[in-house]
Amino acid sequence: MKRYAWILVVIAVGVLAIVGTAFQLAPHRVAERTCQSRIVITKGKDGAPLECVCAGGVFTSCFGPGP
Repeated sequence: MKRYAWILVVIAVGVLAIVGTAFQLAPHRVAERTCQSRIVITKGKDGAPLECVCAGGVFTSCFGPGP
């Protein structure tokens, strides 16, 4: 029984290692639009305006425009 448990542990660790490696090697999505200034007003997926804060040339957070 102990041998069976150790085999399961080794298989589980191997699967986790393979999945972790796959995530690290997978192509990362590049931002479609870059920021021209610190605050950008753009359209969301539904067409409504969004205010987005930029850091490092990419959108970091977006929210509905305030008053």
